[in-house]
Amino acid sequence: MMALAFSRLLPAAVLLAASATAAGAGIRIPNGPGSNIVYSKCQACHDLQYVNDAKGLLPTQWEAVVASMKDYGLELSDQDKSKVLEYLTTYMGPNPPPAEVATPVAKVDGAAVWQQNCAACHGAQGKGQAGYFPPLAGNSDLFKDQAFPVLVVLHGISGPLTAKGQQFNGSMPALDHLSDAEIAAVVNFIRGAWGNETETSKIKPVMPELVAQKREQALSPTQVNALRGQ
Repeated sequence: MMALAFSRLLPAAVLLAASATAAGAGIRIPNGPGSNIVYSKCQACHDLQYVNDAKGLLPTQWEAVVASMKDYGLELSDQDKSKVLEYLTTYMGPNPPPAEVATPVAKVDGAAVWQQNCAACHGAQGKGQAGYFPPLAGNSDLFKDQAFPVLVVLHGISGPLTAKGQQFNGSMPALDHLSDAEIAAVVNFIRGAWGNETETSKIKPVMPELVAQKREQALSPTQVNALRGQ
């Protein structure tokens, strides 16, 4: 059975050039340390059904899967690779622990949400990576209107765009596994960091209620990109 699941997962590697589908964005995996990296890295290229279908793989099999993903373009630091493998072998292995129950938090640290979910691509200081991930420091899209960055986090964004004079043509997956409070916190954090704070007074802070409202809006990553020109 595990061998069958393993054989099903390997074809996911050939999909690394494809965007995550709107239907796949709703697929969930068990909560646990490292799950945020799986969401942010794996969904950039394929939905997480492949991961769910492969539950029960042995540690050596998960190591082979991650190695095959890197062969097809997955970029992981050694630290993130260790976290991903620890997550996969623990929560998606033969003997996973009981499902974690989410506990409400009174206040969300936007900087922590950024570090765990965004910094790996956009950089700790929001400078991005030339040709791959646009900078968020000094990015006017953050202040297009109150809700636009919320839509980007919720639904992803895909297609050509220009940021600070640089051209990009890639895809960011939806991070809709984050709670309304987490998305509000991280958008407010980004708008107040790396020099962006000079523009913050021109726009109201995002509240979780706004995120909840926009979560109901069905948009594809391409449609979100189209909103930049409106």
